[in-house]
Amino acid sequence: MDEESSKSLPKTSHLKEYSKRQRYKSESNHVFRKRVPPRDTRRPNDIYVTNKSDFKGQLAQCFQLFDKGENEIVLHGLGAAIPRTVNLALQIEEKCSGTCEVDVQTQTTHLVDDLEPTSDNQEARNQTRSNSSVKIRIFKTNKPCSSP
Repeated sequence: MDEESSKSLPKTSHLKEYSKRQRYKSESNHVFRKRVPPRDTRRPNDIYVTNKSDFKGQLAQCFQLFDKGENEIVLHGLGAAIPRTVNLALQIEEKCSGTCEVDVQTQTTHLVDDLEPTSDNQEARNQTRSNSSVKIRIFKTNKPCSSP
């Protein structure tokens, strides 16, 4: 970078540098730990989508549920997995070619994180944060839905 373009950037010398792992530490006395997000009672037709889940596997799982006689499938996505969840629903809707309908609900999920003390003389604390989530209900109309 040349000198002229670096002059227009704000100075960051007063900011502390953190590694990726240290970024989630709120204080030096506590360690940040994320809890597992809350889930409703799991039913056989519920599919929870994450960024690590196999997309083709979940697509096949949806069609297996339809083939076994399920009339509806509910896809759940949280945070960064929302676009993947929507994409999965759109793929199912496209492959069903008009025999399935989609109902989408968005909501905010409150997540609780633990701040664990690094020494015995400190107290453990909780921290609440909000995250977006989506619940997509895919249900059959009167025509049969065929697998890909």
